[in-house]
Amino acid sequence: MPPALLRAAAGLACALALAGCRPAEPIARPNVLLITLDTTRADRLGVYGYERPTSPHLDALAAEGAHWERAYSTSTWTLPSHASLFTGRYPRTHGADYDANGPFTLGDAVAGPAEFRELRARGLTGPAPTLAESLRAAGYRTGAVVAGPWMKRLFGLDRGFDVYDDDGIRNVNGRPGRDVTDAALRFLDDASAAPGTPFLLFLNYFDAHSPYHPKRPCMDAVTRPEERFEGETSDPAKLSLLYDAEIRCVDREIGRLVQHLRARELHDATWILVTADHGELIGEHGDTGHGKSLYEVELRVPLVVKPPRGEGPRGPQREIVQLTDLHPWILARVGVPIPPGTQGAFPPGARPALAEVDRPQLGPRGRWRAIVDGDWKYLENDAGRRMLFDVARDPAEADDRATAEPERAGALARRMHELLDAQPRPAADAAPPGSVDDATRRALESLGYVQETPHEGGVEADRQDEPDARAP
Repeated sequence: MPPALLRAAAGLACALALAGCRPAEPIARPNVLLITLDTTRADRLGVYGYERPTSPHLDALAAEGAHWERAYSTSTWTLPSHASLFTGRYPRTHGADYDANGPFTLGDAVAGPAEFRELRARGLTGPAPTLAESLRAAGYRTGAVVAGPWMKRLFGLDRGFDVYDDDGIRNVNGRPGRDVTDAALRFLDDASAAPGTPFLLFLNYFDAHSPYHPKRPCMDAVTRPEERFEGETSDPAKLSLLYDAEIRCVDREIGRLVQHLRARELHDATWILVTADHGELIGEHGDTGHGKSLYEVELRVPLVVKPPRGEGPRGPQREIVQLTDLHPWILARVGVPIPPGTQGAFPPGARPALAEVDRPQLGPRGRWRAIVDGDWKYLENDAGRRMLFDVARDPAEADDRATAEPERAGALARRMHELLDAQPRPAADAAPPGSVDDATRRALESLGYVQETPHEGGVEADRQDEPDARAP
């Protein structure tokens, strides 16, 4: 039956039953489960039209709620994008980013070669309340389980969390998704034993980050027999298959979480939001990795939202949203005041998306800015590169229109600089990042931020105690 007829029939049934078909009452103080899938592209998920079965559990979750077709990060690497998610502020304002003069190094956070001591950043500081701080002040129990090396508490992302579990992160390969879920299930068990106290649980999965070493069942689930291979590879086509399989491995963790929420009778009382900090280049534009540009495959992220019982929204959403918008969006949905100075908006409305990334080891060609306004996207770097794309017609960004449409490019450039220049800087803004040495460059190469050596990966045997990768 067509959807319109189904709605009409439901309305008639309600009318006949009078008060017997009222909508469910909204949950007074709903829980919040916020999940980031590190390095996960929107266009590699079934809910966004991808042909391989990478995300059956996430697709099922989207069918219960809504997904945004045009969600964007604020940067294309982990620290600034998560800081934007937590504060509702853009990188220029929250200040958590690479900085050659920064107080912290990657080597302070995880074990690794000596050059990690040269990879410096500023953490999240300043007075702006985080999502966790606002919810904890409103009586929420707050917990986080994280997997990526830049998520270590050293960088300030733990603010406001009663429990911030980063213990399993010992090197740049992060923490396995199964371990993240195991810790999350323990938190949910405790939460179900205290039904009068709502919770915020934040989870960060790192599996889709390079190097790609998916478990065999995940690889088998997304490939045909003739596509499978053994051993390591640096071929982009094979790396693409490994990447898809890593997403499938993360998706089965989503399935475990949802199953546990249902078993503990928490599912109907919980907002579940799944997004990513950024995407990944896998041969597109002649490059691999992330954090070096602002192309769609790096900047556009998934956003799936499953509401509690009796709440919305539902179905595909067309408006442009950014990670900055989730902070005020969540607070408004659970009835907590939005802090003054928040740059995200609720509702997001018809606003352009803004993003920046600065890779000082690449010099001027590594400093990028972008604006997405309607169907058009303009991006530029300090080396003089200017590009304009109609991303609705040309999502692969293959047809640069900057030369053909200079007036449109100029107008978007002016608008972008206007908006970026209006963003407040951190109170104690450091000097611009300086040049970096060879040791820092090698550290960045190991994380996939500089194209010196290609990505590599291979398939791992699955542990027998892990769940299989079958669809729900």
